[in-house]
Amino acid sequence: MITKDMTLADVVKAHPNTIGFLNGLHLDYCCGGHEAISIAIREKGMDVEKFLAELNEVAARPTAAKDVHADIESFKDLKVTEMLDDLEATHHVTDRRLMAETEDLLNKILIVHYPHHGEMLTRLHHLYAGLKAELEEHFAKEEQLVFPLMRQHPHPDKETLDLVQQLEDEHTGAGDVIKEIQQLTNNFTPPEDACPTFRHTYATMEALFDDIFIHIFKENSIAFPEYAEQQ
Repeated sequence: MITKDMTLADVVKAHPNTIGFLNGLHLDYCCGGHEAISIAIREKGMDVEKFLAELNEVAARPTAAKDVHADIESFKDLKVTEMLDDLEATHHVTDRRLMAETEDLLNKILIVHYPHHGEMLTRLHHLYAGLKAELEEHFAKEEQLVFPLMRQHPHPDKETLDLVQQLEDEHTGAGDVIKEIQQLTNNFTPPEDACPTFRHTYATMEALFDDIFIHIFKENSIAFPEYAEQQ
């Protein structure tokens, strides 16, 4: 049973089928998911007992075979080197594709809807451009430096662990920008005069961020702690 003293990261690790529910409430279970539920939920202005009841109900449901989040269960059974391979082959590929698609769409609606939503879209464009650059550099750092060192040093040394900590710090920074974008877009709620492309832009951006949250969770809460334990 999930209790108020558990963290959201603990919940997702034990019950991956709760990810969709948590994403729907825009609750952070990856970067900032290490506070007790009692604290995290109150900070959101939500009723803790009501939330726990709903969360336990969701956690008790069987995971559908085609649930896109069910792979966390199999991910936890991988060796660390296999986890790194999996992250590069799945989330790095998916996130790069969605980032490029979102960038193209955002540039289109920035031009078309500038007369009525120029201030908001300019801010969104600026935030997203910075986030995309940071994530692209972050992925390169993982693929070309940190992950190779983790493979070369199955029993981690201080240098490699320090680099892993840098990755976690960068995750927190990306998470902060994503939260700012969520607030700016009213959790990806299109304006009343939004065209189909505007709505598609928000939907694609939300899908990207959902995948990034899962990506970061796998690294921060599964792969990196597992690696650190190999000392």
